[in-house]
Amino acid sequence: MKNRHHKNCGHQNKPATFSDNHLDRPNLFLISASTGSKARNKAFGIRLPLLGYPAISLAMIAALTPDRFNIRLVDETNEPVPYGENCHLALIVGLTHHMPNAYLIADRLRSEGTKVILGGFHVTALPDEALEHADSAILGEAEAIWEEILEDFSRGILKQKYLGRETDIARLPVIRRDLFNKKFYHPGEIIETTRGCAVGCLFCGVQNFFGRRFRARPPEAIRKELMALFGQRPPQAGWKTWLAQHWHPDIPYFIERRLLYVMDSNFISDLNNARAVLQVFKDCDIRWYGHASFNLTRNDSMLDLMAESGCIGINIGFESLSQEAIDSMHKFPNRTDEYADSIRRLHEREIGVMGTFIVGFDEDTPAVFDQLAEFVIQTQLETAFILTLTPLPDTPLHAQMDSQGRIFSRNWNDYDHGSVTFFPKNMTPAELHRGMRSAWRKIYSWRGIWQRIMTRPRIRSFFYLPVNIGFRRCTSLLCSEKLWPPPKI
Repeated sequence: MKNRHHKNCGHQNKPATFSDNHLDRPNLFLISASTGSKARNKAFGIRLPLLGYPAISLAMIAALTPDRFNIRLVDETNEPVPYGENCHLALIVGLTHHMPNAYLIADRLRSEGTKVILGGFHVTALPDEALEHADSAILGEAEAIWEEILEDFSRGILKQKYLGRETDIARLPVIRRDLFNKKFYHPGEIIETTRGCAVGCLFCGVQNFFGRRFRARPPEAIRKELMALFGQRPPQAGWKTWLAQHWHPDIPYFIERRLLYVMDSNFISDLNNARAVLQVFKDCDIRWYGHASFNLTRNDSMLDLMAESGCIGINIGFESLSQEAIDSMHKFPNRTDEYADSIRRLHEREIGVMGTFIVGFDEDTPAVFDQLAEFVIQTQLETAFILTLTPLPDTPLHAQMDSQGRIFSRNWNDYDHGSVTFFPKNMTPAELHRGMRSAWRKIYSWRGIWQRIMTRPRIRSFFYLPVNIGFRRCTSLLCSEKLWPPPKI
């Protein structure tokens, strides 16, 4: 395929070095890789109504890039990579199950003369593997070293490995939201307010990438950003007041798109910081949802402030109904005997609960799937993600299972939390594969949706009903043996 010339550059693409003065405005592509399968991209909520998220990390990299670069942000879940468009430098990121496709993208771009950099959790875990397909690999957070990388690129001396330093997120600029194609995403905005996780679950790679130390943006910087995004709440027209009175008070917020997703791994890691940010959310008069640890549910004053701040839902990693499994994975804040009460306490404040569970722990038997589905329906969780335990590279779980000879798949496509890659202790891989899907079918059956969403206490059913219908569609994809064949082990 012939490369088209950039409109500001009448010379041929010269991949060896860009230190010459002929290249005034190099083309930089920031690419968020997908699975490479359109059908699989639609599963696990990637393109659900109201729950689609843009590549915020790349939008931050764009904000740190000087104006001398032409920047294009590509979310491959929603749009094809623009090959043959004279890309000079590309940064490609993705999770482990995206990497086979990310490597294909990198190989093709390099064949066109593009310098390719790979980054993200998987690349940080396995940089030498990534370098088989790239000119450079970033290990860890990229923001603090991005200026150095661009300077090396301009001088034609890119290093193979760049060790990202822990970023002072209080000093970061506002992300480049103007690069998002809004038609692909939920009718709201996304923000990051904190980084770092002190818990360190054995199956999770967040701590390896972001570290244990909690870092936060100043609340006033968050206020400034949100006011720039949403502005003052407009005066309420009569018809919106009627909808608020006769349907639900939140309806006008959705009409006005005053909806925010907080992408932090654990919003309440520092309670004092969380209280200050919640006051900002309250003052900005928005509705929001995000993630928090189980500790949240033990603090009544925090729960009250969450409700007052406009929180419509919180995602909690319950992980398992077995305390033994919780303890073995080092998720020590969780107490399974408190789960039902914690959900009730959130529901009393009209905060929806988005629960995440994992199946495949050594403590699990084939009975776990029905037990989980029954728990989700009885406690009326607004959504539930039932995921397969996955030994991601460079996690303690991977090291443990690898030493035991239990990992049978090294195909990174299978590391998507929907495939089985290891030998479970108390069931076969095929039983784990099918059992996980049986739980999804029960939870997102019409009966399951009705019992959870449309019977009292009916927490914001105008929001969670369409979300659940979306999950029901995703369940049919997830259960397709053509898309996800059971393991033949």
